Amino acid sequence: MKTTGIMLRELLQIPLLQSARVISGERGLERAVQCIDIMETPDLEGGIREGVLLMTTAYPIRHEPERLVDMIIALSKGKAAALAIKPAHFLQGIPEAAIQVSEQYGLPLIELPPDIPYTEITQAVMEQVLDRQASILRRSDEVYRKLTMMVLENIGIQAVNDHVSELLKAPVAVIDNTGVTIVSSPAGWDYRQASDPLSWNINVDRRSVARLIVDKEKLDTMEEVGVEQARLVLALELMRNRIIEDTESRLRGNFIDELMTPPVPPRSEVEQRGRQLGMNPAQQWEIVVIEGQTAPEEEWMNHLLAIEAEKYGVRPHIEFRSNRAILFLPTPPAEQEQANVDGEQEIPWDTIVAGWLNDREGRLHGYRAGIGRPKWLWDIHHGYSEARSALTISRRLSGGGSLTAYQDVEIYHLLRGSVDERGFGELFDRKLGRLKQYDEEHHSELLRTLFFYLDSRGSLMDTASQLFIHRNSVKYRLDRIREMTGIDLNDPHEQFIMHMCLIYYYLMEHPEDE
Repeated sequence: MKTTGIMLRELLQIPLLQSARVISGERGLERAVQCIDIMETPDLEGGIREGVLLMTTAYPIRHEPERLVDMIIALSKGKAAALAIKPAHFLQGIPEAAIQVSEQYGLPLIELPPDIPYTEITQAVMEQVLDRQASILRRSDEVYRKLTMMVLENIGIQAVNDHVSELLKAPVAVIDNTGVTIVSSPAGWDYRQASDPLSWNINVDRRSVARLIVDKEKLDTMEEVGVEQARLVLALELMRNRIIEDTESRLRGNFIDELMTPPVPPRSEVEQRGRQLGMNPAQQWEIVVIEGQTAPEEEWMNHLLAIEAEKYGVRPHIEFRSNRAILFLPTPPAEQEQANVDGEQEIPWDTIVAGWLNDREGRLHGYRAGIGRPKWLWDIHHGYSEARSALTISRRLSGGGSLTAYQDVEIYHLLRGSVDERGFGELFDRKLGRLKQYDEEHHSELLRTLFFYLDSRGSLMDTASQLFIHRNSVKYRLDRIREMTGIDLNDPHEQFIMHMCLIYYYLMEHPEDE
């Protein structure tokens, strides 16, 4: 713990120093005196201790009183408390320049009574300093013992935070590195409403894991001691909570690995272990696979999920694999679920995830994702398979981007597994082989233009949006397609054939990329 002394203003109230006079730098009377020393040489470079009250008769500078200016500057830079001087014997008054510099730097310049020996002043000052330090140490020990006992008794981080708030007589919050409130006192206090709060890092293993926020302009010495001890104890509490969470997450992850790798344990075992790990078997789960060049940032993903978990009262889970994040997203328990007659889930996970991906200011912009249909806990491996299939199909048909739901591309998944590759290949060559050859020779996108045009039911605007070109460019490309193939794009039968051929081409002809 950092040693803290006694304020200069308080020190000047002791009987021995009541006749001392503050010449200048009065705004620095809040400085803390931690020790006292006597100047023997005007050269102070490297010899200034923080919080020192330096006394002098000015004898070393009797012939160069202007050096008092340099002394004051050096003392201020060294974070000294003040300069106490007996000018009567060797100086004809204090130079005006020294007074101005004292005011400028806020370093008090104090005139001591000439008849008081240095030894008496030193003894009186150090008695006050040591008494204050002893008091602070006692208070620090009391605070630490109380907070530590709360941790050992496993009262919880909320009770610890409440005690800190009571100690400081101010609202207090602990927030994580993303700004989410972990705990606050009073409960529900929003630290963002504070105009200019104080804050400190809370470190675990030399890494900042949270911040302590106090809605107060400044703290006195005792309160600073309380904050220092609170940071230590809150770090212990957060570390314990993190160990518990990590252990539970690892157990949940192991359990999910079993559920994702058939043969799945019996349903009765899944239900029992699910309850033990906080995975209510009365909930259905939607599996989302998010992928990019690298896996999404773990801390950011946990932050996003924590917001939704608190909002809906559920406990999602996340696993990271290579360049993917796999999200296991529960619906509310059956007794809490508010489903309509069509069985739509209360939590629109597809809308939530799509919002993350489409947020240009967020950290998931540019990632792509697939989401499976809601599954019971013992069937989540099917949901995972669907999410991956949705992601693969989307990537092949449209290049990926944003979120693709399996239910929207289920027919393509079925076609991929059942089409007669040779028959479809011959049909594609007859109908669209010329377009394919033209694209390869001229590096054009006539095939993709036709696919998006058919997939959007003939919308020029939607096609242009998918290809990032102007609608007039779409019209030009469609005219070229008509000229080269003779296709009647207004004929529903022709549209169906062309659409199936293109789906075959993008699903079956392109290399597997899963």
